[in-house]
Amino acid sequence: MTEQQILKKIDKLNEDDHIQAVVDFIEKLPHKDKTTEVLSELGRAYNNLYWQKPSEANEKYLKKAVEVFKYLEEEIGDTESWNYRIGYSYFYLNNIEESKKHLEKSSAVPGAQELLHYISIAQNKGITLRDAVKGGVGEVEYILEDFLVAIQKYAPQMEHYLGQPATEQELTSLEEHLGYSLPETFKQLHRTFSGQSQKKPFFGVGQRFVALDEIEEIQRRMLSFVVENYGENWQETHIPEDDVFEEQGYIKNQLFSYKWVPFMVQEVDGEPNSYLCFDFDNDQEGEYGQLIGITPDKELEYYELSFIFPGLFHWLSATNEGLETGRMLYSEELDAIEFLNRNTSETAFYEEDEREALEKYIKENFGDFEEVFHELVSPDIHCDIYVVKPTPERNYYTLVTGGMGAYAMNVPEGFEVSPYAELVINLPPYWNIKSEEEKDYWPIRWLKNLSRLPIDQQTFLAWGHTVPIGDTLEGTDFTCILLIAADDKNDDKDAIVSLPSGKEVHFYTLVPLYEKEMLYKLENDSGALLELFSENEIPYPPVVDINRVNVCENFTPTQNTNLLDNVHWAFTQEYFPGLMVFWESVTAYNNDMENDLDNFNPYATIFNTPKVKIMYQAWIKSKKELHKFEVLANENIFDEEPNEDGYYQALIVAELYSGDGASFGALELLWFIHNTLSNKDLGQYIFFEGFDIEGYEEDGTPVIFINCGL
Repeated sequence: MTEQQILKKIDKLNEDDHIQAVVDFIEKLPHKDKTTEVLSELGRAYNNLYWQKPSEANEKYLKKAVEVFKYLEEEIGDTESWNYRIGYSYFYLNNIEESKKHLEKSSAVPGAQELLHYISIAQNKGITLRDAVKGGVGEVEYILEDFLVAIQKYAPQMEHYLGQPATEQELTSLEEHLGYSLPETFKQLHRTFSGQSQKKPFFGVGQRFVALDEIEEIQRRMLSFVVENYGENWQETHIPEDDVFEEQGYIKNQLFSYKWVPFMVQEVDGEPNSYLCFDFDNDQEGEYGQLIGITPDKELEYYELSFIFPGLFHWLSATNEGLETGRMLYSEELDAIEFLNRNTSETAFYEEDEREALEKYIKENFGDFEEVFHELVSPDIHCDIYVVKPTPERNYYTLVTGGMGAYAMNVPEGFEVSPYAELVINLPPYWNIKSEEEKDYWPIRWLKNLSRLPIDQQTFLAWGHTVPIGDTLEGTDFTCILLIAADDKNDDKDAIVSLPSGKEVHFYTLVPLYEKEMLYKLENDSGALLELFSENEIPYPPVVDINRVNVCENFTPTQNTNLLDNVHWAFTQEYFPGLMVFWESVTAYNNDMENDLDNFNPYATIFNTPKVKIMYQAWIKSKKELHKFEVLANENIFDEEPNEDGYYQALIVAELYSGDGASFGALELLWFIHNTLSNKDLGQYIFFEGFDIEGYEEDGTPVIFINCGL
């Protein structure tokens, strides 16, 4: 076997979590095959064997790992990966000195900083490294201390709002009143701080910590609400079954439990709106002590239960990371901690006067809203959805986002487009907007997806943009979403609200499209497509109709993005200098695979554009392997640990230009793709499995992701 074959077999065994098989395989190899990279894999496997079942008896594997890495020191002892792995071995052997020495030389490797943090805890407290990893009392003692340190460092103005620690007597008293024992995780939280000294938002979304002496009163309030609206036999009432209960199985389908213990409360206009609770009555597939969100409602279909975090430790980890990375920052104006935009210091939440102006505009132009789908946990923006119910004048639901416009989209120079936007979708009066079945839920899902797309992709959305969705929307034949301007109710102009801060927020309506409608729009423009809507008497403003006529049913596109769907190909490192030479190889390969190409026209137009951007994944050692027309989408990969072969997994973007400067033929595109990938290591993912359209740039350039399979 070659070294490459050996390493591929090891990778496969690792993927299947067969760690002992990796050890057995390498140990039985002839001496000549135990290369540096192979032995490095052996040391890694010894470490993993210990990790699978940590015990004093299994320390032998850590010692074996140290022996292997010391043997390799002369050759690779100056690399970060070597220092991390031997440092890891020493760490779990409780050798602070040796572990620290090596981990400090591998600080850029993922996981090294975490281990160094545990070393600091162990040294400060005079405890073993293993005890440091255990986390102290309730497994949260030390991370709670880290939380307090983070507050002191990054938001010292909020420190005095944290409540005083609860006494053991108070904790015991609560247990007696509740009638069950509380876990040490919960107790340690309240031993560290119990709620807040003042009932005001600690976080900018209106959330505050709940004190120990508030818990029973809040539970009584929750139960009273349930009894008042669902009667004395409320236990027999259940929320309509949906994916939350059927697939995740995290939360019991019930309206209330005394084992739901409030951790935080979210208040709107001074009144409780939703609760973040410890769940000590979890479903069998859930985790004891998981954090869940509860939003009670008078109507059962609007009663919400949601899984938030597996436990307190995870919430604290996310919060500490947010403060340390700057994604969460103290707002002097609100006197609370808020999430920030990822690349600016501007808050990603509307200020109070901005929110009031936005809501006033929605009421005046779209209709009064009786309910809001509040977002309990917000990773970047706080995106609520306002629900305007059908009326005789507007016999359809209107769903409007509220939060996307707090984020300034990345609008390129030269585009006269506001960086602030909110999204709208109109649904027929019979639509089940509370159902979480995908056929009913996709409008809400795509409102949320698109509201965060400018953040995730560092781009912008505006009139006329189309966003491919991959598969068809559940229960429909729609494959794309078009954005058009929403109308101002009063003067038939575009819906735009001017906020007190000076921001102009534009409202865009989502219009689902059929595939041929999308192709027509790409070859013409959005205005031409909307003219066809008018000619076919599609009602305006557009209301989602899953059975509406396809206004481009008879359209024959000059481009067909599906032309390569049935062509088989395997990427190799062979470079093809000419199109016909490549075609001979493609036909021979498909003949071998018994794949019929009789109906495939290699010269048919797949994209009617002079340029195509492709995205693909490959393994590289440096930027030197990139072509001049390629860039990295994940430029920070070299800050991470390479694999044992010294490779980094890269996401690469390449600009391809057609031969005639006007359009791409199907075979031509596949040829260009192959030659672009031919100098890259694709690992085992060498088979062409088509591509996904990620979107289109403003000039119509398609951006596609190349799918490679095993």
